Amino acid sequence: MRIHESVFWGIVFFLVGIFLAPSMRLIGITILVGAFVLALGLFAYRKKNNRMLWFAILATGIIFGAMYWTGFNVYQKNKITELIGNKSAIEGHVKSIKHNEKSQQLIISIDAQNNGKVSVTARPYPVLRYGDVARVNGIVKRPSEKEKMYALKNGVFATMQFPEVQILKQGDGNAIMMWLLGVKQKAVTTYGRLLPTKEAALLAGITLGERAEFSTEFKQQMANSGTTHLVALSGYNISVVAGAVLLICGLILRRRAAFYATLAVVVAFVVMAGAEASVVRAAIMGSIVLLAGYIGRAHSMRNAIAVSACAMVLWNPNVLRYDLGFQLSFLALLGIVYLKPHLDVIIKNKKAGILEWRENLSGTLSAQIMVFPILMHAIGSFSLVSLLSNIVILAFIPVTMGLGFAIAGLGFFASALAFIPAWIVSLLLQYEIAVIELFGNYEGLLIPMTALWVFVYYIMVGGILSYLQKRKKEVALCHSRGGGNPAQSSAEGSIR
Repeated sequence: MRIHESVFWGIVFFLVGIFLAPSMRLIGITILVGAFVLALGLFAYRKKNNRMLWFAILATGIIFGAMYWTGFNVYQKNKITELIGNKSAIEGHVKSIKHNEKSQQLIISIDAQNNGKVSVTARPYPVLRYGDVARVNGIVKRPSEKEKMYALKNGVFATMQFPEVQILKQGDGNAIMMWLLGVKQKAVTTYGRLLPTKEAALLAGITLGERAEFSTEFKQQMANSGTTHLVALSGYNISVVAGAVLLICGLILRRRAAFYATLAVVVAFVVMAGAEASVVRAAIMGSIVLLAGYIGRAHSMRNAIAVSACAMVLWNPNVLRYDLGFQLSFLALLGIVYLKPHLDVIIKNKKAGILEWRENLSGTLSAQIMVFPILMHAIGSFSLVSLLSNIVILAFIPVTMGLGFAIAGLGFFASALAFIPAWIVSLLLQYEIAVIELFGNYEGLLIPMTALWVFVYYIMVGGILSYLQKRKKEVALCHSRGGGNPAQSSAEGSIR
């Protein structure tokens, strides 16, 4: 087995162990995997199959993955165990905050010796911001089942509900991060100044993943119509931006310079979105899509994806199981890298078309095909109208994003000119909102999306991809032999 294959499968088994760990005890995983490795190893030894023997050795990575997940969570829990169940006054820095109509959702990093993190649901006032030093006084509890996913993906093992809040110091966070968040707020403010409330909220969601201004009714309409993913900032969103910029840079720069210039724009997008952990993760995924076109070698891309996923999981192993954003970004990336080339054959022709619409459509479809079941499972149901609603809306999303970034950029440097793209994007947003509201009224057309359906779906997609890859190799082999029918060439090869 080659080195790049060993690295890939070692990481895959390690990630499998992390994924299984929350559902099984470490001792159970160790026994099952140990038995499997022993049986496979003995079989490989008897058959003198070195490749299979090496594969069995790499499978022990499942045990190491489970051990890593267990050790990480035990260590994090021990930091804050002594506070659980007690009324405590905690001082710390605000690391993350989301403002809602009736509350503020904070993550506070404790400054004391037990420097864990606490998720705090606070009253709307006093208004807290990133970098503020606050004292919160209340009863510390373990996260409930409802809060479990949010808590674990953020490395949080304790919560407080509506404690007394006192701001001790303002603006004591990382200066660069504070500036980045200011950039994001400026962009959102620009949207609000130039567009009606609902249109501004949707544009902020599509471009920056900002959902604070959505009404409860509109959120439900998005769920009913299967369009919630439009405002889930993922590697797909960033790949759309990167692809458009790469196209423009490619017209004026050499290939290598265009590649690095586009990476710089991806970093700038992270700035616009606030440089939160989810956006940084999406930026990494989007950058790998750029790398796919730049490298062009399947095994290199496969390892790049695996190493990137492993690096993010090492930082917080809970994201693999509990972070929907991580899952969506990862699956969208797989779709763009592996499924898009096959869709390109069907959709694209010699003429690029207006605004590269065929390129955008194949990228959109490849990403959505991969994220669809996970997203529907997270919502809990599948909307029977979601396919139709997505067909009539998705082709306009890349253009909407591009105009949104143009408005934000002009808002910084030439705000008087921002009304021009704002007028154009307003028409698109009105159309997109009309589609969401139209299909969002079909609340009864929902069917449960169980884990079994998700499993069957991905088995089918995997089977189709395997067939297409095999067919592609047969066609390539046929051409290398001088043409002819692939099936005929295969038959001739077997006769020889």
